[in-house]
Amino acid sequence: MIGRQVISSQTDNIVAQLLPNSGNGTNGVSQIMTATPSAIATKLNENADVIKSQSQGMISSAKATSTGSKVTYTLESSKLNKATVGALLLASGDQVEEVADKVLDSMKKAGVAQPKLQVDLTDDKGNVIKTLNYSA
Repeated sequence: MIGRQVISSQTDNIVAQLLPNSGNGTNGVSQIMTATPSAIATKLNENADVIKSQSQGMISSAKATSTGSKVTYTLESSKLNKATVGALLLASGDQVEEVADKVLDSMKKAGVAQPKLQVDLTDDKGNVIKTLNYSA
């Protein structure tokens, strides 16, 4: 449950940073500003230290890259395995999907045709444990 609260809190913080700076703030997350895949990858990388520190040691590295219409976000951890990833997604999968939808919507609003988001969960050797793919 603590992990879910940490993820929720950090998701809200990252999403809030993508919100427009003008307006009264009452429109909430429904008005995420447009962003290219490159801009999204940059924002994710700027927040990597926050994500790592708030993960309570679960994430040792967080890195985003972009190519064309796709953002790839790689989260590395020596503590992840298929069972822990399954439990994490069971507890927080809806939040991951919500953020993915917002990222894809942001790219669509920026004029990106067929935007894609790929989240790779890897062990500390870089072996992919689970890949989550989202597209609009």
